[in-house]
Amino acid sequence: MSPSAPSPQTAEVAERERRSWRQWTAIVIGALLVLVYLFSLAAYAEAGQSQLETGPPAIGKDGDGVDFAFDLVAMDPAKNQMTLRMLVKPEGSFYNDQDVTFAKSLRLTVRSLTTGAVTRDIPAGTPVGGTAELNVFIDGNPNTYPFDRYQYGQPPVDAVDPIEAQLSDPAPLVSVVELGPDNQPLAVQIPIGVYPSGGLQGWKEDWQYSLSEQPVGQAAAGDTLMLQLVVKRGGGVLAFVLVVLGLMVVTAVLSALVARSVARKRRPIEATMAGWFAALLFALVPLRTNMPGAPPIGAWLDVAIFYWVELALLIAMAVFIGSWLRFRKPPTD
Repeated sequence: MSPSAPSPQTAEVAERERRSWRQWTAIVIGALLVLVYLFSLAAYAEAGQSQLETGPPAIGKDGDGVDFAFDLVAMDPAKNQMTLRMLVKPEGSFYNDQDVTFAKSLRLTVRSLTTGAVTRDIPAGTPVGGTAELNVFIDGNPNTYPFDRYQYGQPPVDAVDPIEAQLSDPAPLVSVVELGPDNQPLAVQIPIGVYPSGGLQGWKEDWQYSLSEQPVGQAAAGDTLMLQLVVKRGGGVLAFVLVVLGLMVVTAVLSALVARSVARKRRPIEATMAGWFAALLFALVPLRTNMPGAPPIGAWLDVAIFYWVELALLIAMAVFIGSWLRFRKPPTD
């Protein structure tokens, strides 16, 4: 006995349910896309935001001393170096507001683990303005991209192995000494202030300044500015890299499905598809190398994802070509 055909009313109800299910599915997918879009905007806005966690505030026009402003302008993880732009601004008795010059002679000693100590004298009457760039050492592992993290500082005093220890303590960055008429340092204290950093796009920075408690040379205590800086990738870069890696995995899965369907004779063989497989195999290489701040080939993302995606594409192309050679009929006259 054959089953009875559904009534028109039942078919109409089923059609309405399918239409309602498709509508709700479209709404959910649209909501997810909106959330992803808003997340990407928030991640981009968060990138490049610097925080001055601790440290002496800027002295300003109403104070007396020397203000500094440091900006991170470049990162070179492959060389474990970063570039800081330094601006020096005298305040109070150190500033001649009539001709916008330094009112007193100063000696700045920039201390860097890469370039050593560099001394610069600023005679009284030197115009205020201009910047100097400093190359300093950072500790980090670029192979953990995009989760790499870098530090500027110095090992703790009680570290057993200073070479292997984390740079968790503030390191000397710049010392300020007032010079007398004979161009010799004076043992007087110079107040130091710091302006917040502007931030480098694509990076999240955590600045922690402090003043030394020990004299440096003939300078009084508090004349050396110490810095402990932590830099890591911004949310925008992290989201972009994860999306690209996800697309690579999806591409490999789709290629495997196409090759499987052809090998099992579920879809006809189109010879032109071989070019599609070959294009995907080589198109992902420049995509990987052009990620923002991507390290050289050999990082953990290559071992964990990229190499396997390339291998999956190569196997899928081999299966497709093998199926073409096996099932494609020879040409006829």
